[in-house]
Amino acid sequence: MRSDFLFSETGKNALMETGSLALQTLIYGFGFVPHRHQTVRSRELHTVVFVHGLAANRASLFPVQAYLRASGFKRQHSVSYTTVGSIEAMAVQLKQRIDEQVKGGRIDLVCHSLGGLVARTYLQMLGGDRRVSRVVTLGTPHLGTHATAYLPTPMVRQMTPDSPFLTYLNSLPAPEVEFTSLGANADAIVLPVRNARAPFGEYEGFDSLGHTRMLLSPSVLRRVGAALGPCEERLRTLQVPPVLDGVVAG
Repeated sequence: MRSDFLFSETGKNALMETGSLALQTLIYGFGFVPHRHQTVRSRELHTVVFVHGLAANRASLFPVQAYLRASGFKRQHSVSYTTVGSIEAMAVQLKQRIDEQVKGGRIDLVCHSLGGLVARTYLQMLGGDRRVSRVVTLGTPHLGTHATAYLPTPMVRQMTPDSPFLTYLNSLPAPEVEFTSLGANADAIVLPVRNARAPFGEYEGFDSLGHTRMLLSPSVLRRVGAALGPCEERLRTLQVPPVLDGVVAG
């Protein structure tokens, strides 16, 4: 009886993950459509930047973007970069995209899978923490993954546990940003799943979710929004009367 229950749960999770992958395939082509982000120079701006994972493009994070936009995070920018070469080279691409396309203000990073390692390299090796306030990673193999055995290319091998790249990255001082790593406890890509926990910051794991399905999970989306904190743009539009300011803040 117990084994039947476990099988049904496993089958359900696999089916849901397959459906999530199918949706990602359907929206993949939209990632090549030029975005309408306008570059504006202003110190007051705060932009959420989205960084996708391996063999994906910016479309993979569209569901997360839609949720955050509905929550008031209107200032967004999604980055597409080439997931070939080294992770360090991808981080240079990320830095170039941000420098060229997000001209002013502070930024938050929301990253999936490999994108989290690219973002950390940008932060910890390329000085990105001078602009970044918060980082949220979803299903990122911060401590490596044994799934690299299925695709042993030089770049993928950088994500092997205890690889020279990860050993060096994880030996660096923690970036001075608010960092939240989220994991999926049914993840078949980050193996073991506990390796989705960054060596610093906060962590939360989500049961019955796979590597791709977590991008569609309402509980994960809510946690991403909470990690980014109150939307500054939305707060500015509230125009709270000075008399009530202390009451609202309390």
